[in-house]
Amino acid sequence: MSSNKREELINSQHFPLILMRDFLLPTILGNETSDVLYWSGKQLARQFPLLDETDIQESFEYCGFGNLDLVKKERNRDIYHLHGSIIETRLLKQDVSFHLEAGFLSEQLFLTTKISCEVQVKILKNKTNTIVNLIVNY
Repeated sequence: MSSNKREELINSQHFPLILMRDFLLPTILGNETSDVLYWSGKQLARQFPLLDETDIQESFEYCGFGNLDLVKKERNRDIYHLHGSIIETRLLKQDVSFHLEAGFLSEQLFLTTKISCEVQVKILKNKTNTIVNLIVNY
């Protein structure tokens, strides 16, 4: 990580959360980080179930996961875009995991719709920006 990115990360309002999520947890969990975070996200959703699918986007902001927008709805899959200042700041570090958010989304969708699904994380990088998509497969 370049010193400019490191300084921007440290000076961010999100630094305490990023310190735990993207530095401490991967150190503790090692190669199992993504799997443990996915199942932890599902468990969090069970502890704080939503009443309606329309509340999911608001819950993401409230939980500090970032902004979640449904960008494409298909027969067997939906594509959500995860964005916001916390996402931009987290992406300053290489190898960040958004599997906690994916697990949380998966379980909230199941709890509100009763339709089983799995959510994949796709990070798309181009010359100007990075996009984080959460792809729901039904």
